[in-house]
Amino acid sequence: MPINQVQNLQKQLAQLKEEAKVNRIPVSEAVKDLLSYINQNSQEDSLVNGINQSNNPFIPKSPCSIM
Repeated sequence: MPINQVQNLQKQLAQLKEEAKVNRIPVSEAVKDLLSYINQNSQEDSLVNGINQSNNPFIPKSPCSIM
């Protein structure tokens, strides 16, 4: 094998070893945590509740009159 190919395989092996060390949790546990987070923070979520029109910085202050 060429030296370049051996070096690439060694790099890939090192990367795979690092990825194998990552702590993983089951999907069922991740879903429970995600649902808990959503339920705890849904009251402050403007995408769920909408934006209070009195505090909306993007609403036009006055109509444009260029004529």
